[in-house]
Amino acid sequence: MSKILAICIWVVAISVPQISCAENRAIHFADIRPRLEAILADLSHDLDQFENLQNRMDDSARASENYDEQKNIFLSSVLAITTIAAICEYETDLMTLFIDLREENRQKFYEVRIESLETSVKQINNMHKQIQINYALSPPDFFETALVNQERRTILSSLELLNRSIELLKSVTRQ
Repeated sequence: MSKILAICIWVVAISVPQISCAENRAIHFADIRPRLEAILADLSHDLDQFENLQNRMDDSARASENYDEQKNIFLSSVLAITTIAAICEYETDLMTLFIDLREENRQKFYEVRIESLETSVKQINNMHKQIQINYALSPPDFFETALVNQERRTILSSLELLNRSIELLKSVTRQ
């Protein structure tokens, strides 16, 4: 029994330094690059979704008998969606350029990338609130419910992807 206890204590004593070393392991850009590239692919998909949604919502709104009466609200929503798509495209393009930088140059851009992404998240949240107010003011049949739900999911997906990018960039150990 004492031999088993001694072996258990020995195993724990040996594994504790290894566990603590694993927790303090520096995270390098190469560690997060595949996840950032996956995020960029998902953001590109969201951009395609935004474009498709804009076209379908335009058709849906113009088919509504309330279009002339609700035109300003509709145009406000379209402008907000267009802005969200532009912000996502901007961040996607900048992240692509950031990934392609040499490591020594990339080190200089972490903070500005994080700040830009955080600002974009705030802007998209504001646009999303505006869209929600617009929909609350619109007649219930002005837009197809499925389109509105898909738009909301795409906006939330984009926000989640941008937030994941922020967390990944913050996780990198910089010199």
